[in-house]
Amino acid sequence: MSTLSNPVRRTDTIEDLLWIWLTAGVVACLLFPALRGHDPLLGWLPFWLIAAPFVDLCFLNRQRLTAAVRAFLVRRTHRRRPARQARRLCRDQSLIPSRLRSMRRKNSSMMRRYKSSPR
Repeated sequence: MSTLSNPVRRTDTIEDLLWIWLTAGVVACLLFPALRGHDPLLGWLPFWLIAAPFVDLCFLNRQRLTAAVRAFLVRRTHRRRPARQARRLCRDQSLIPSRLRSMRRKNSSMMRRYKSSPR
């Protein structure tokens, strides 16, 4: 029996070939500007040299990629800021509108009149 009949070994071989294809495509696109263009027969050449092997590698390693993304998101959500200490509310604060709170100390007689007025 040949070694290619084992599905795990076949995937490793395909993955190795895709890595070689991807690195050769990146190097070729960097060294030869003509390969960055469009060919009438093949279409957009950087797709076939870089994007296609990258998409295939992502497809072959999709379980590892999803696990890595989940681990990143879990770490990201657990790094929250600590909760702030709750402040006590003054009993008068709920009765006084916010526009009059700043005037509380300056015009205490006016505030006394406001507190005594019926709702």
